[in-house]
Order: sequence, then structure tokens, then C-alpha cells
Amino acid sequence: MDANRLKQLKRAMGGRGGAPLRAAYRVATAGALVAVRGADRLAADPLDPGERAESAATVTMAVKTFKRPDVARRLVRSARRVFDGRIVVADDSPTPMSFDDPLVEVIAMPFNSGVSVGRNAALDAVDTEFVLVTDDDLVFTAATDVDAARRRLQACPDIDVVGFLRVELPVRYKIEQTYLARTEAIRRVRWDPNIRMVDHSDFFSRAAGEIVVVLDSSIRAYHARTPFDPEYTRYRLDIAPDQAYLGRVWRQRAAERVNEVRKPDA
Repeated sequence: MDANRLKQLKRAMGGRGGAPLRAAYRVATAGALVAVRGADRLAADPLDPGERAESAATVTMAVKTFKRPDVARRLVRSARRVFDGRIVVADDSPTPMSFDDPLVEVIAMPFNSGVSVGRNAALDAVDTEFVLVTDDDLVFTAATDVDAARRRLQACPDIDVVGFLRVELPVRYKIEQTYLARTEAIRRVRWDPNIRMVDHSDFFSRAAGEIVVVLDSSIRAYHARTPFDPEYTRYRLDIAPDQAYLGRVWRQRAAERVNEVRKPDA
């Protein structure tokens, strides 16, 4: 589907008359998730209790959420299939959510304070060697092998981040905001608190040369988007201030690099 058709579809599904289409999308997504969970469960090796216990002791999961409590709860439920450790959820919704799980901690943030501020708050709450960073609309399955990513980091000290293959529904392959990392490596970069929404590209641009990132395509999580939630999307697409700020920042950085190159040798 081309970009214009996709925009038209999103507008139709996000409008008042789009309720049947939104319901159909949710049903289709739920059916697809049932299928992939079953397939991954059959294909994956059984989890080793000892490995799972070590991941629980050395990994903290850090999540940023906003106005999607059902989506965030779905993520946590799915994560519990493969991960027993502590989960920190930074929530800048009008009413922060809560969980019955005693190992899930919710950090209530100022309303609409943004992704970067929330991610930094969750990161500051991490006290383990590794941090599992993910968005709230991911779904973990037996193929989301947190233990394998942790073993890779422990075996290869030169690597700082192991990215998971994020599979879209419908399926498209891309490396996105789902990875296990050394906590201290992420703290060296952090997220820019002046950026409210478009944090991801800036983070990895600034991380270039600071941390080493690899992708393990055998570790997967499924991206079950909520593109037709008009209330969520209204805030999510409010990116003009971020773009203006990034334009100023990166122009300044480019000028500094030019000046550095032009400096005469000492």
C-alpha cells in the first residue's frame, strides 16, 4: 500500500465512523498474535530454569508508556512468559496505571512529559548490570530469548547492546526500540530530555562511537501497533517542536565539527 493510501486509511479508521474498522483491526491483530505465539512456542527450545533465574537477577526491563494501559499490560503479560525479573514502567498518562505484579514498578511522570524524560526516569531506577529497553506495544513470545541476549553480552565484553529483531504485524523487518544492553553503556548516552517524542534516532545518532550495537535476528518480539487510536495518536504525532529542536542542535553540532576541522594544527 502506498503512503497516500495508508494515510487515507488511518484517517478513516481514526474518525468517528471508523469504529468497525478499528474493531476489525484489533481482531486481526489478536488472531495474528495467537498464530505467531503458537509457532514460536513450537520452534523455540525450552527455557532453562537456571538461565532464566540468572536473567531475573541481572536484567531489569524498562518501558515507557502513555495513555495505552491495555497495551502496556499486554506487554507485561507477554514478557512474563520469558522473563521473571523486575519491570520498571514510566507512565506520563493523566492517570498512571498500576499492576498486581509485585515486581512491576510504575513511575508516575508529569503528564505528557515525553518519551525521553520517561526513559531516563526508568533508566535511573535500574540497579542491575543489564537493562532491557522496549516500547509498550511489543509482544514477547518464546522467540524473545532474553537469556540468549544476556549470554551474548556476558561472553563478549566489547558489545554493549544486543538488538532484537522486531517483527511487524503485518510482517516487516527493522531494528527498533527493543534490545538488551549494559546499563552503564546506556547511561553514558541517555535520552535528551528536551525531546518529547522522536527520541530513538537521536539516541542512536549520539551513541555512534560510544557504544557497540549488534543484532541477533534469532531473538524476536512482535510489534502490535495501535495506529488507529485517535486520542493516543494526537499526542504521538505532536513532533514539530522536537523536529525544530533537533534541527537547531544538529546544525550547531555540524558547525562545531567544521570549526574543529578548520583549526590549524597545534
